[in-house]
Amino acid sequence: MSFIRLSFMSVTFGTIALLVFAFVHFKSSCRPHSAPAHLTDLDSLLDLMHEWERHSETEAETRSVRRVASELATAMADARAAQTSPPPASLTASNELSTEQAALRALSLSGTQCHVAWHTEHWGDPVVWGSAHHARSAAECCAACASHQQAAARGGLDKGANSTTCNVWVFCGDAARCGQRYQECWLKNLATLPLPAQPGANSMWTSGVVYPGDEWLKPYAQMKALTMHFTLGKVLVELLPDLAPRSVHELRRLAATLAGGECDGCKVYRVETNFLVQGVISHPGGYVGTPRQPNPQQKEVMERGLVCWAGCAGGPDFFVNLVDNAGFGDCHLCWGLIQDMALMDRIVNLPTRPKAKANEMTFLAQELRFNITLS
Repeated sequence: MSFIRLSFMSVTFGTIALLVFAFVHFKSSCRPHSAPAHLTDLDSLLDLMHEWERHSETEAETRSVRRVASELATAMADARAAQTSPPPASLTASNELSTEQAALRALSLSGTQCHVAWHTEHWGDPVVWGSAHHARSAAECCAACASHQQAAARGGLDKGANSTTCNVWVFCGDAARCGQRYQECWLKNLATLPLPAQPGANSMWTSGVVYPGDEWLKPYAQMKALTMHFTLGKVLVELLPDLAPRSVHELRRLAATLAGGECDGCKVYRVETNFLVQGVISHPGGYVGTPRQPNPQQKEVMERGLVCWAGCAGGPDFFVNLVDNAGFGDCHLCWGLIQDMALMDRIVNLPTRPKAKANEMTFLAQELRFNITLS
């Protein structure tokens, strides 16, 4: 039943109920002996109207009461049907997919990357057979694969850390197509990862890969730039692993985890003319902060365009240097360089909040949010 129809029914039902109560009030004022002491619900009201219908004094009055009672009964039946009818299959499937994706995203933020391949069956040697191993969702099956790896690392399974562990999971989540195999969760092992390219298919299975440790980040190690995506435009930041290797590694991890999605805590909030633009890079589950030491010595002159962690700390607050400056010392860890500063120069000139004192920090009147990607 569509939203528009439900809304129409609600308005119609409310109107009918109002008219009925007005009718009851009128009847009660004319024949007080017929009005009950309490009207507990619409069912009792309908019963009362049927009673009036049977005892009406004229044919016209009988028809009038019968018509109102019929309208009320129809409205009540439609309202009950709307409350008890299951949602359309398309809406149910959409909600299930949204819930599944939310669970997979939560796993990703907790450090377990599932690398999902929908409608695909990955091959591999079974380490846990799905016929006796069931999960309620693809996310739960992926988590089981990660847990299998962790059990071996703790010294469990058959050979402790030397056990053959899950790195590929396969789940059957389509109840209609899976039949008796519905919710089977197969944990498998492939000796060589990453997987070869999978041919296009419409399998009833959903599969994924759980790489041990940070192996899943290896493809991202070759990506040299981080792009900040503002509504005003894009800023390309050349990454500087030679100056801040651990910071660059964590920034790559966060950008890879987000996979082009929204960064909840990434924003620019402060500007100082001929000095800096300051912001923060943060997201639930993604913590890019790293200590200043151990890291290489920083540049003696902090050049225009360098992106560094603010306050001699390891992040997540950062600043973009607007002018060559030799007065910062060696405590600011710099992890990026912006060659094209046009957008940063534009941001410096945006409206700012009023200041009570001239020497107070200058904050943007409206913070600028951004997302991040790697290239």
